[in-house]
Amino acid sequence: MSRKGFSIIELVVALAVLTVVLGLVVGYFARNAQLTRRTQAANEVQDRVRAVMQLVTQDLQLAGSSRFVSSTGAVSTILNACTVENCLVASDGGVRDTFGVAYATSLRPIGTACRQVVYSFSGDTLQRKDVGDGDCSTDPTTVAAVPVADNILALDIRYRCSNDNLLNNYPDPANCPAGSAYPRSAVVSVVGRSTNQVGNVTSTTYPTVSGSVTCPAGYVCYAMTQEVLMPNLKDQ
Repeated sequence: MSRKGFSIIELVVALAVLTVVLGLVVGYFARNAQLTRRTQAANEVQDRVRAVMQLVTQDLQLAGSSRFVSSTGAVSTILNACTVENCLVASDGGVRDTFGVAYATSLRPIGTACRQVVYSFSGDTLQRKDVGDGDCSTDPTTVAAVPVADNILALDIRYRCSNDNLLNNYPDPANCPAGSAYPRSAVVSVVGRSTNQVGNVTSTTYPTVSGSVTCPAGYVCYAMTQEVLMPNLKDQ
């Protein structure tokens, strides 16, 4: 019996089928790789935004705290110079605000327990100064800022006065006069974007407490907004 090879038509059909199968396989792995990159980018930016929110929340909650408790339980006041108007100093920067707080903490030795913390931006990098001494007398401008997080599109804060006025800046004598009112909370929005591009992602706009910010196409962004109580300023 004679043996026949594949005909030209059969070879063409086989190659076409193989091409389709290979295309499906390559597309499957490409989609999986893109999904993995997007998931990793989302996790990374969420962790970064949450870390910023946690740090900012901690500092705002402590603003105005003046008592130091030693390891023996002795209580002393080491923030005598703090008033409601210099325990918190805040400036509106659109959606990239700056602020500074002063407070005492018992988690440090008494010689460095009085802290002055200042947040600012350099481009889209959030920076923080943390100056510690025994009485908050050190000038924070003499200390270099330390980067906290890159690719922060917004740190937008509005302060709620005890008379229910919302403030973009503090001190604000007209809307929250010292002596009869004080900031009792802060509404904080943080928006960050992924470090790396992840492919076909459309541009998205995120609202903040006083405006909005656009996440550029190709990046994954994450936003958080929460109200932070500031219980210590009423005692100043």
